[in-house]
Amino acid sequence: MSAGDLAAVLVAISSLVVIGLACVVVVSLRRTVRELDAAVRDLRDRLEPATVQLVETVDLLADEAQRADGVLDTIDAISARSDALSRATYKAIAEPVIRTASVIRGTSRAGRRLRSRNEEAS
Repeated sequence: MSAGDLAAVLVAISSLVVIGLACVVVVSLRRTVRELDAAVRDLRDRLEPATVQLVETVDLLADEAQRADGVLDTIDAISARSDALSRATYKAIAEPVIRTASVIRGTSRAGRRLRSRNEEAS
């Protein structure tokens, strides 16, 4: 056997070992891909109901937020009306009371002056 033949045999044996290792790696990768595929399916099966529930919850929260916004608008309107009513009540009551107090005070002063003049004249 010549050196060329020996080199060819060694290259052939090395190639077979490399091919064998490549086959082992491919089989291992294939098993890993199957496991990953199963994990992805399991994750998808778990996430779909959670996603549906999340969407329902978001819709419910959106409805509640819209209702709360309506309630806040109603409260603002009531507050504005209450302020207007308070101002109107104050004007309706305060002005006549102030005028009445002014009339009473003026009458009281006039009465004191008249009494003091009557006492001076006597």
